[in-house]
Amino acid sequence: MRVRWATLVASALIVLAGGGPAAAREDAIRPLSSFPRERLAIETRGARRHLFEAWRADTTETRAQGLMFVRELPAYRAMIFVYQSEQFVGMWMKNTLIPLDMLFVDDTGCIVNVHEQARPGSLEPIQSMVPVVLVVELAGGTAKALGISAGDRASRPDAAWPASAAPCTPPR
Repeated sequence: MRVRWATLVASALIVLAGGGPAAAREDAIRPLSSFPRERLAIETRGARRHLFEAWRADTTETRAQGLMFVRELPAYRAMIFVYQSEQFVGMWMKNTLIPLDMLFVDDTGCIVNVHEQARPGSLEPIQSMVPVVLVVELAGGTAKALGISAGDRASRPDAAWPASAAPCTPPR
């Protein structure tokens, strides 16, 4: 009984100190080079097409890590968070060192919400507002600089996604 109690107390102290298995530490982060990569295209209603080289986060572990501890995100680089089915998604910026723009994308490839300049380190939830299957993270300021907004289209050419190209309509 004493051994179990001691183990429980030691485990609690480790978690409280931030050293537990769930604690995100820079030394426990997978290098981005180990994430799968693919092309991402964003087509604006102004008939512009922007191509990005994207890292793909499509598992619980890779989605939890995302761009944590990354110190810079070059132009035309992105992180995409892929979900198997549409769902409400909430993101935060814990352990994220750079500002990011987040594009929330539905199952038809339409960008339904854009959150610009997410603040590094913030624990404030950033919500999709509607169910989505994809979240795209770009360097902060990219959406404004390229004129990307809700109603534009995202596609993953290497994954032949989305299957149909129904027109996107901007929110009212």
